[in-house]
Amino acid sequence: MKLKVLPEDFIVKEIINLNLKKNGKYKIYKLTKKHWNTMDAIKWIAKESNIPIDKIGNGGRKDRHALTEQYISCPKEYDLKFSSSDNVKLEFLGFYDDFVSPAIVAGNHFEITIRKIKDEKEKILKRIEHIKNFGYPNYFDDQRFGSVENDEEFIGEKIVKKHYNGALKLYFTVIHPEDKKEEKERKRKIFEVWGNFEEVYKLCKTKTEKEIIKTLMKGKSRHFLIEAINKIPKDELSMFFSAYQSYLWNKTLSYILESMGIDLSIVKGKIMDYYIYKEIKQKQFKILKDIKIPTVSHKIPFVNEAVNSAVEDILVSREVKVGDFNIKNIRKSFYKSFLRDAIVTPKNLLYGDFEEDDFYNGFYKFKLSFDLPPGSFATMFFKAITIL
Repeated sequence: MKLKVLPEDFIVKEIINLNLKKNGKYKIYKLTKKHWNTMDAIKWIAKESNIPIDKIGNGGRKDRHALTEQYISCPKEYDLKFSSSDNVKLEFLGFYDDFVSPAIVAGNHFEITIRKIKDEKEKILKRIEHIKNFGYPNYFDDQRFGSVENDEEFIGEKIVKKHYNGALKLYFTVIHPEDKKEEKERKRKIFEVWGNFEEVYKLCKTKTEKEIIKTLMKGKSRHFLIEAINKIPKDELSMFFSAYQSYLWNKTLSYILESMGIDLSIVKGKIMDYYIYKEIKQKQFKILKDIKIPTVSHKIPFVNEAVNSAVEDILVSREVKVGDFNIKNIRKSFYKSFLRDAIVTPKNLLYGDFEEDDFYNGFYKFKLSFDLPPGSFATMFFKAITIL
């Protein structure tokens, strides 16, 4: 089975609590996009509108391999515009007394098309009905980990462990899937000469890269390494920290599911396996649906002995301690703990009949629509469906 064959196969519409007005402190826009991630689109909008990027509010990042609708805001004295790509559209909607943030996002509505279905039709319907009643594990999916290709490449973990040189080396040399041939070669050269910062400087392209390497050229002491880390833009540092938190959260959920004796199937991911139940006992489901797991920071809220012990055991396996997450030397971003449901159940779930696939000859396609709470992944719903 295939998902996201076309951007229109994966439609995401943000559900937001907004009562628009004729006047207010903030202007509200609808951002529609495909082939762009949210932060890149906002950066270009800020540049074209001549507005500081931190003046643009948004409710969260949306998938680039999809057709997405979300809301953004700016103070009323500014006007947002974007004409650099036909794949990004802005529509002014009205005014509101507050800026757009995750706090006012109620969830996301999804319309997805699953393609290349052959003989699994009855099994798919059975899985969907099971998920409708018993949900699925609420993992952060692969896209949350960005360009991390294995679990030793977390810049956030390097910073927590105070391996600042290792963090910076990853920042400059990790190859992204979308990197062009020339960019991949540039990063390989940086990897080869790392430590010889005069040579690295010659390979720098961006202002940020040059500022970081200029700092490292002052000396190799811990002081200059920390100063260099603080040159990384805030939004990038936040993504690195979120990626690592999400990985630890996922590992904790897997640990809890296994410890409960639930019969689990494995779905392979980019950097980790996802443990998903095909069947679950009513008693197990009753326990799971009330479990919330905290993301890691230096102040982890107490949930219960089993959950908090699971978090501790995962940290031990990564050779880190709770206190390590108190990164006072990093000024731009920090680790903040929040509670996340262990499992999620799609709401307003609807689906149609199987149709002939107009992309894969001889196969069928199948359309679903449903709502999920903020931060839950429809791609994990798809992974849960594939356990037939």
